[in-house]
Order: sequence, then structure tokens, then C-alpha cells
Amino acid sequence: MVRRKTLSPTGATDDDGQYRNVTINLHVDELTVAGMDVGDEVFVRVRDNRIVIQPATNAVIEHDV
Repeated sequence: MVRRKTLSPTGATDDDGQYRNVTINLHVDELTVAGMDVGDEVFVRVRDNRIVIQPATNAVIEHDV
């Protein structure tokens, strides 16, 4: 499943008026496909021009993703 999303600015701005945080909205059907549910804890990995979100329930973190 692939859907184009927008990183939406959120929270307060810094001294230069720039946002420091963003949110992304995921639909429940996307969470279901990923084996997750609203309110689940996740690990967020940022590397190699990618953002990877994994369930935090795994005992072992998948490092090769």
C-alpha cells in the first residue's frame, strides 16, 4: 500500500518563525495493514533518506529495514 502524505507543521515555532515538529496522519486501514492500532507505541528510525516506523512491541528491533 502506498499513499502520498504531507508532513504537516505542528507546535510552536522557533525564534526564526520556523516549525520544529511535524505530524503525519495515518488512516486506520494503513495501521491495520502494518499490524498496528491507534495508541500503539512505535520506534521511529530516520536514516538513508527514509523514515521507518516499527511497532515497539517487538523484542528485537529490525536493523536492516
